[in-house]
Amino acid sequence: MTMVAKVLFFTTMLMTAAAYPQNYGEVDQKVKSYPHFNSLTALGYRIQNDFIEDSLKVRAAFIWLTHNMKYGKLKEAELEGTHKITFDSETDRLSKIRHLVNVKITRSFNARKGVCIDYSLMLHELCRQFGIPSKVIAGVAKTEIKDIRGDQIFKNHSWNAVQIRGQWKLMDPTWASGHFDLERGQFERQLLEHYFFTEPSEFVKHHLPSNPIWQLLDQPLDARSFYAAPIYFPDYFDKGIELSTKTLGILYASNGEANYIYFDKLPRIHAMQYSFNGSSELKKMGFKKIDNKSYRSRIRLNRSLKKNHNFLTVYMEDQPILNFKIENDRNN
Repeated sequence: MTMVAKVLFFTTMLMTAAAYPQNYGEVDQKVKSYPHFNSLTALGYRIQNDFIEDSLKVRAAFIWLTHNMKYGKLKEAELEGTHKITFDSETDRLSKIRHLVNVKITRSFNARKGVCIDYSLMLHELCRQFGIPSKVIAGVAKTEIKDIRGDQIFKNHSWNAVQIRGQWKLMDPTWASGHFDLERGQFERQLLEHYFFTEPSEFVKHHLPSNPIWQLLDQPLDARSFYAAPIYFPDYFDKGIELSTKTLGILYASNGEANYIYFDKLPRIHAMQYSFNGSSELKKMGFKKIDNKSYRSRIRLNRSLKKNHNFLTVYMEDQPILNFKIENDRNN
């Protein structure tokens, strides 16, 4: 390799590394130290001034939302209801819709509070200001035991897709910001990296868009398969494991028959436990290798478990990774 070729090669490598950083620590630190902004537009100008690459601008917007917004519905939003607008032309209709969206964004930004649509709209608006193609995605998020084989068809969540250098990326700023603790009745802030630029094959395990094209998969997952699967926790995706597609989200307690949880991939060290109904009493899972790469764990359930009020949680390294629904009758 000539000296010129070497220089060009390493220059290209450095440019690529700068465009697709593996560690956003410096971006996060800078954004978390931002002063108070009186408008979303002012925040957008600051981000544009601080960062050049589109991926860094999106990361900055994402971190600002997760660090500053609190999940919850505004009183004004509860009174909004369904807006009916009259218009004289398509241009007039779009203008009035745009006005309503701006009002909603401004209210949420000023209160530093909102629900999923507010998070998604603000991220979308910032991307619009940056000149970055983006989309607010509507669909279903599967979070509760009742959602397993629930076959719900209504939309209950929204998230975002952004285009970076011609490639669409998925993210959910709402889920990434933390969770609402029902027992304590308050929002618990916790940055969950899994929901930033998530791989489409992982994202579809908990988010099902109304339009299958936004799964960003060559072979989209159908709704029945989505609802039939267990609940995946964020920690599942960084443990080096892969649940087999033949493992469904429902286990059966009828007649004490054995249930099997199959894995297509397990790390060399794979100490895993399970518990019932959120109990702190964990039981060790045993595994049997059934072919060159597949494993199964046998779990026997007691018929005394009450129908529709029980679930089994799988843990790895003391972190929950999967939730299964328990039913008594296989014919339900």
